[in-house]
Amino acid sequence: MAYSDKTISPSNINYTSKDFSTIKADLIQYTKAYFPDTYKDFNETSPGMMLIELTSYVGDVLSYYIDYNYKESLLTTATERKNVIRLAEFLGYKTTPVTPSVVRLTVTTDISAAGGKPDYGTLNSDLFEKTVDNGMQVASSENSSVIFETLGEIDFNISGSPDTPLPEIIGRDASGIATDYRLTRYVNAISGETKTKSFTITSPTKFLELDLGETNVVEILDVRDSSNAKYYEVDYLAQDRILKEIHYSNDPDRVTGYSDPTLPLTGDGSNSEVTVDVSVPYTLEYIKTNKKFVRKVDPQTNNTKLQFGNGLYKFNISGSSSAGLFSTIEQQGMNVSGIPSTMINAALNNLTTNNSLNLGETPANTILTVTYRVGGGANSNAQAGEITNVKNTSESIVVTNLDPASGGTNGETITEIKENAKTFFASQLRCVTREDYAARILNLPAKFGNIAKAQVVRLNDISGLKIYLLSYDARRRLTQTPQLVMNNLRMYLEQFRMINDALDFGFETPNGNLFSGYKINFGVYFT
Repeated sequence: MAYSDKTISPSNINYTSKDFSTIKADLIQYTKAYFPDTYKDFNETSPGMMLIELTSYVGDVLSYYIDYNYKESLLTTATERKNVIRLAEFLGYKTTPVTPSVVRLTVTTDISAAGGKPDYGTLNSDLFEKTVDNGMQVASSENSSVIFETLGEIDFNISGSPDTPLPEIIGRDASGIATDYRLTRYVNAISGETKTKSFTITSPTKFLELDLGETNVVEILDVRDSSNAKYYEVDYLAQDRILKEIHYSNDPDRVTGYSDPTLPLTGDGSNSEVTVDVSVPYTLEYIKTNKKFVRKVDPQTNNTKLQFGNGLYKFNISGSSSAGLFSTIEQQGMNVSGIPSTMINAALNNLTTNNSLNLGETPANTILTVTYRVGGGANSNAQAGEITNVKNTSESIVVTNLDPASGGTNGETITEIKENAKTFFASQLRCVTREDYAARILNLPAKFGNIAKAQVVRLNDISGLKIYLLSYDARRRLTQTPQLVMNNLRMYLEQFRMINDALDFGFETPNGNLFSGYKINFGVYFT
């Protein structure tokens, strides 16, 4: 075997030198130590010193970028916006290119009276509909380019907010009987305008990305293909359940916002219309669908993009996927070690025949129509009483804002992105303590049921939680929370509760009624 008895002496290379001057000094010492007879001219103008300084320059630049790359790989030390955005996305936090201004609008309308009481029947006349759809535009009286769109329906027949005032008498006859009333409703609005853009999709592309070409997209409102099939926005493509809200007008089991199909039929069972004292315009339910997408913001251009899944289908002429025409799917799950191949193959066959796509399908041979809202920014903030010009409705209503419109910014700063990402990663939007659950319960939007009071009690088995609730009725009195509202709350809390927490909403009384919470009525007699 070949060998060498040559001894290797330790090198005097200093690996801690990083900047130009220290690298240059080290190279000079290295040259003097190892090449004493080869080079002796260390004058600053000599060709050898030129080579030493050029080498020091390259070493200084390389050291800088090595340190810079490491610094930019950590969220706490990163300074470039694109890097901070990517690191925040790694923690699950998605940034927004622009923040819209939000405001609560006061909407009023006048109706006549019948027998001294408000005649709600006049709301259903040919001149006036009982509901003003969401998306109503109201412009600023000071700056017509600042436009707000409502985020919910304005239904004058029901109470859509827990602090809806009672009808106000604005006219009386000679005998003092009320002849006219004024109804007031509140609705949240957001700064921005709705736009639509269409994309023609031909051959299928895995993880297809569509660029809207807009830098001030506030939210995605709707995505549909040529066959009117809806695509749903999700937080991540592997999300298998989507929370969907249903207005009572689209629910065959409900007639009004006070209908509760969960209650037993009244009388002999012929009347299925059972009402409650609490208005519930919307109900919640979970659906499973492969038509889904995620919204992304390009760190380079700040444009908003939509990304779809990787499932491949065959499509019919209309462009809609069909289970009967299903051809192939490459997302099959993962092989588990120690499991026989026959079981794995059986699982794959079931997965294929069930037409399940873990990451959703990708559209092909269709036209996607994307409806989205643009706007926001610091210029969208408005003073109180400024948002009054109704643009796209013919209803006889008066709109104003009693409070200023605020919250509009030109996107999050680097520091805000860092802090929000750390907060998001720490909480994961989960309810851990009783206080977390109470805060989430009271945060349920009023359109799913007006919850006035909530108490959460942890049971002896640690993982069980008893939830007591009280709601507001149309006259703003405390009342028992209907089961329909509790169903909405249960659906709402599913996305926030810990996996080992069991939630119990009230209990049944001996007569079969659902009891949601305790209330004590008291008053003071005085003269």
